[in-house]
Amino acid sequence: MTKKALAIFSLLVLFFAQMVFAQDETFPWGGASPRFTLPTVRLEATVKRITDVIFYLLVLIAVIMVIWGGVVLATAGGDPAKVDLARHLIMYSLIAIAVGAISWGLVNLVASYIARLS
Repeated sequence: MTKKALAIFSLLVLFFAQMVFAQDETFPWGGASPRFTLPTVRLEATVKRITDVIFYLLVLIAVIMVIWGGVVLATAGGDPAKVDLARHLIMYSLIAIAVGAISWGLVNLVASYIARLS
């Protein structure tokens, strides 16, 4: 993108952002503007959503790692290094699920406490 095109694009973005987020009821050229409002979401709901997504991703990855550890254990063929690797994969995946569940619960507990205060 050339400098001229970038400058024009920047000006258009700033102009339309000013129209969308303007506090008055009119466009710069005098016509009435429609009300553009952004949805309002409470802080605890946002934190809960973010922690839910992170927890679900953590559980998904941990379950995949437990399955991978089981595959490594099944295909180890008596090799002590592979058996040790598989046990570590399974153990640390289960620890990750436990730590994630505890932290997810604490965040939801604090979020519900904040919601009661508001």
